[in-house]
Amino acid sequence: MTVDSRREERPRLIVMFEEGAVTPAEIMLSLTDWAEVILVVGTSPYSAAAKPFLGEIAEMITWDQPRAELLDHLRRWRPDGIVTYAERMLLPTAEVAAELGLLFHSTPTANLLRDKYQQRKRFAEAGVQRTRSASLNGVDQWRDVADHVGFPLVLKPRLGEGSQYTHLVHSVEEGEALLRDLSKSYSGVLVAEEFIAGKKRLPFGDYVSVESCVVDGRIKHLEITGKFPILPPFREQGHFWPAPVSDLERGEILDLTQRALVALDISTGLTHTEVKLTADGPRLIEVNGRIGGQINELAIRACGTDLIAAGARMALGLNTDDLVLKPNKTYFQYHNLPPLQARKLTGVRGAAAAKAVTGVTSYEIYLHPPAPLERGVMTTWIDVVRGEARDHDEMLAILDEANGLLSFAYETPSGQLDMPAMWTQQRTTSAP
Repeated sequence: MTVDSRREERPRLIVMFEEGAVTPAEIMLSLTDWAEVILVVGTSPYSAAAKPFLGEIAEMITWDQPRAELLDHLRRWRPDGIVTYAERMLLPTAEVAAELGLLFHSTPTANLLRDKYQQRKRFAEAGVQRTRSASLNGVDQWRDVADHVGFPLVLKPRLGEGSQYTHLVHSVEEGEALLRDLSKSYSGVLVAEEFIAGKKRLPFGDYVSVESCVVDGRIKHLEITGKFPILPPFREQGHFWPAPVSDLERGEILDLTQRALVALDISTGLTHTEVKLTADGPRLIEVNGRIGGQINELAIRACGTDLIAAGARMALGLNTDDLVLKPNKTYFQYHNLPPLQARKLTGVRGAAAAKAVTGVTSYEIYLHPPAPLERGVMTTWIDVVRGEARDHDEMLAILDEANGLLSFAYETPSGQLDMPAMWTQQRTTSAP
């Protein structure tokens, strides 16, 4: 039975849930007022911890059960659509969608979105962009791989997210030592790819993301998202709209993104494409087949547009022609991150003062001391400073003031460490 023939009923939506770009609370706020939701929950420790709350939101079943039983349960539930907002659930969602005849990325496309090595190959084959890369199963292959790719190179999981286990490598010896160390905690396949050097654009980052929606193969680019500088090795500090790019750059960025989405044969859904801004023009970092992390909060605050709900409406085949993002001011999210040597966050000072700064609309602490910090080089946000400004210069002034009031205490292997916000250190040591 279709949605149109059930005019008196709410559409029925499968949400494949895992740790990712959308939280359980956001699912509740964005979806459950207008759709019947069933949650298919993954197996990570994050999902296990979230189950009590998820069970309060909607009917819930688990992914780790015999596939035939899962599909039979979902067929009897009579879904109208299926969606995921989590990177690691892209392929499972594609497989379930194919079995149930629902709109989503095809299985081959989902594979390309998940597997960054295969994604690079597809871009090369389609004439979109050639990036030297090689798959790597262990240290025995390292010297051949390094010889093929060249230095500097980026070493990362073929199936990864959140910059986890991602490193910049400058030599054969450095790579060998890194691979031996990684083998203690990571057993998956890696990919080595050439490092794409960005053009220095301080105090902004040298990359952007493009938020797009695709309906029946028709691509609409919603907005280009500006970024703050990356912290080593590849840790993101936040986002803002609009991006500080010229009209010429904007056209080149959107053209490159368009060709990438076509090459991946994306037919339905939201995408988040990361693009490096180089001296020779924009170059692809990667395409993600779901909403970007924190982007929905920015869209709601800047434009009154709920992208989580919009992604669900696309999955249900409902009208999304009016989906537009046009911020009329500069809106931002900035996150403080710990130093890499920190093992525990033991204190946050200045939160009330930072929240009171004119232009700061909210300040939220994600990690409440004492909080362990055992995630290596993965992006781990301590907090978020949200705000709005007339333009980029005023945004920078607001962040200067707010972050100048914040300081953090950490426990490290060498003892206690007290330090100001990373933002403050960057602004005092780097010229724009």
